[in-house]
Amino acid sequence: MTLLKPADLEPADPRVAWLSEEDAGRRGRFHAAAIRHRAYEPRDSEPCDISMVPRVVTARQARSLEGIVGRIIQASIDFALDSREAHHGDGGNCEGYSLGWIAGQTRRLPDQLLGNARFDFLPQGNDLKLLEAGWVNLSAVDYAPQAALALLDSVPDLAAEFDVLRPATRMKARLEEQGVRRLAILVKDDHSPYAENDWELIREVLAPIESVVISERDFGELHCDQAGRVWFGGAGIDGIYLRALDGPAAFAGHHALRNRETLAMLLGAEVIFLDHPLLLLAEDKDLSFLTDRDPGLAEVVPAMRPARGASAADAEEWVLKLRDRHSGEGVFFDGCDFEEHRDDPSAILQERLRANHFPVNTLHGHRGTAITDLAVHVSYRYDVATRTVLTAEIAGYFSRFTREGLRVNLCTGGGIVPVLTERGAQP
Repeated sequence: MTLLKPADLEPADPRVAWLSEEDAGRRGRFHAAAIRHRAYEPRDSEPCDISMVPRVVTARQARSLEGIVGRIIQASIDFALDSREAHHGDGGNCEGYSLGWIAGQTRRLPDQLLGNARFDFLPQGNDLKLLEAGWVNLSAVDYAPQAALALLDSVPDLAAEFDVLRPATRMKARLEEQGVRRLAILVKDDHSPYAENDWELIREVLAPIESVVISERDFGELHCDQAGRVWFGGAGIDGIYLRALDGPAAFAGHHALRNRETLAMLLGAEVIFLDHPLLLLAEDKDLSFLTDRDPGLAEVVPAMRPARGASAADAEEWVLKLRDRHSGEGVFFDGCDFEEHRDDPSAILQERLRANHFPVNTLHGHRGTAITDLAVHVSYRYDVATRTVLTAEIAGYFSRFTREGLRVNLCTGGGIVPVLTERGAQP
């Protein structure tokens, strides 16, 4: 492993590289457009920064990615279904939060699993390496693409060559295929302005499908009749989209009991999930399950090894992750954290990657280079009986930068890099 070499500088596409040059007027126009598009939120005490230098996904890159992500979809859902069977024996009780409990509550499966998965890749040299995957309650689904739309708005000449993909358009297609007319979006009581912008943008795209936002405090108003139909007040609910009920925090605190009861009720109802909670099992941070099922995925999956017995010195070449934590949680880079968590039953070590640096020129005035990632949204349909992927199409992209440390996560600082696609780049 070439882990200690200097990071590679990944240049911006020549057609947009000039956006790294300082121009106060352009910055002002971009700032105003980002507010209009709800990509930049002045209500936030610490608004999320945005770079004006976009990533460009070419048609050739998109074709290559689509082949890879389709295979990841197949291997991941197969793994989740196999894991459900393995977990069934420990699904009777729920103390706090347990993936086994969710598996146990999923007593029957729908004919099809459908939704929007996101695969977070880290560019390393000329390659992409998969860091982790998200399957339930993904953040920034539609507000992140607004940064790219704001860029096209403020630099209109770019629109001749480039487009922006919005994952919500494919979410709408999946729901229409299932005949969903009214979707309940379940959200947390405590949420950021960005999260609110995100689901409101999604609701606008989903129209004329009606969508109802239901906060945790109102989950008790959801009920199921004897026929298995879900109701909220007097309105029948055809589909469920979870922006809550996704991890330990959802099953602790004053909403814990109601949240568990709500999820158990929904899992037993005649309702369609967009992003079925069983697929939290596919968020396992030990990505070796992918290469176990598809050895060819070794080209994008980093090396993994058990964490037991790891020392602080191993932090130079490895990252410690807790397998069952949702999203960017449970990831440790420092040697002292290794010694604290190495004996956790869910701990795993992932190869420490040598991340590229990419040019940034941000609204907050930061110019230079930063570590960035490239996340790929994939809209999927999977037939449970035949274990066949029916649809796996790239629905959009998401890129983040971090100026400090190694964690590329909006919750821990950094900001958004707009992602543009070549016109015709969607396979």
